[in-house]
Amino acid sequence: MKILLVKQLFNPEPTAKSLDFAKELQRRGHEVEVLTGFPSYPLGRIYDGYKQQLYKREVMDGVSLIRVPIYPDHSASGFKRFLHYFSYGISASFIGLWLVKKPDVCFVYQGAIPAAIPAIILKKLRGIPFLYDINDLWPETVATSGMLKNKWALKLINAWCHFNYRNAAFITVATPGFKKNLLAKGVPSEKMEIVSNWSRDVISEAVLDKTSSDSYFKENKINILYAGNLGIVQSLTTILTTAKILQEEGNTRIQFIFLGGGADEERLKQAAIDWNLHNVSFIPRVVSSEVTKYLNAADFLLVHLKKDDLFKITIPSKILAYLKSGKPILMGLEGDSKAILDEARAGYTFEPDNPEALKRVVQEMSALSKEEIANMGINGKRYYTDNLSLISSVDKLEKNFIKIKKK
Repeated sequence: MKILLVKQLFNPEPTAKSLDFAKELQRRGHEVEVLTGFPSYPLGRIYDGYKQQLYKREVMDGVSLIRVPIYPDHSASGFKRFLHYFSYGISASFIGLWLVKKPDVCFVYQGAIPAAIPAIILKKLRGIPFLYDINDLWPETVATSGMLKNKWALKLINAWCHFNYRNAAFITVATPGFKKNLLAKGVPSEKMEIVSNWSRDVISEAVLDKTSSDSYFKENKINILYAGNLGIVQSLTTILTTAKILQEEGNTRIQFIFLGGGADEERLKQAAIDWNLHNVSFIPRVVSSEVTKYLNAADFLLVHLKKDDLFKITIPSKILAYLKSGKPILMGLEGDSKAILDEARAGYTFEPDNPEALKRVVQEMSALSKEEIANMGINGKRYYTDNLSLISSVDKLEKNFIKIKKK
């Protein structure tokens, strides 16, 4: 089967269902082509080694790519972010579709709704069905982030979403909460299936060099690592506030470490300086293949999103990587993500945006033995392998590709 992947983000950008997905489809005998943009996420600028042009053909690990120009942005500006998303939809439609081979089916990864534009054009003009993979709910995502507050604009985005749903031959959603949300919007149950994302992170037993380990992960401390985007919706001031409370109470055992960058990075660093926090440190973003070394060096891995109903039905990809790494997790989330962690018996959850709740959980886990901590990590890794792996999810996607191709 000839499968066209329509994805604004693709390797080397950190994004789900990318090169690993394409390679697995090719391993199963399918011919895969990817229509994507020039890489810019999450830097907000084109990656070193790339230069925007009308288009660029590329072969990455045996997978054929066509890159089209985009407006690079990862700021807090709603208008600029819309230009970023929309620029891909336009370039992919009016440049990319002239360059791709005619596929049997199309896969659209919805990080943002304009990504579906080229697939809808292919459907209307050439009768190519597409599977629509929902990973962010719109307009809820932009409303929750605060990037867009205009009610008329939100209504327009909602209508655009319904147009995309109607045109899709089939829809896959990442969580049970997403399916419930789309059912309430009138999408038929028989047109949807839950297909979990999997971790794209390369997890190994590699260890951090001694200099970095000694600098960031103290042997006499409990090292809690947050690895990922330092953005607005992550609401990481909650973590800094907990660190401040623990420091003021004289607790010197707990160390919070942030690895990564993002739109809220500088403000967080300044807050740590202003509050004179000695139990917080920041590590600059590293290449994805190096992240596993930092995960291995930590005692606990932290994930947090601000308290919002949208995030009750969201499962951040970070959780999958954490489970896969075999490290216990501290999770400031409710709903679907909490259900996974509870079922896996792989860590602790606390109420998001509640520094005191995080402090209580930190104090509780500080009393655990090394064996109890290790067992939580083992539980998480086993749960990931059994329920959230690449193979099990691609099995479901492949089945649906075959189903819509026959129509």
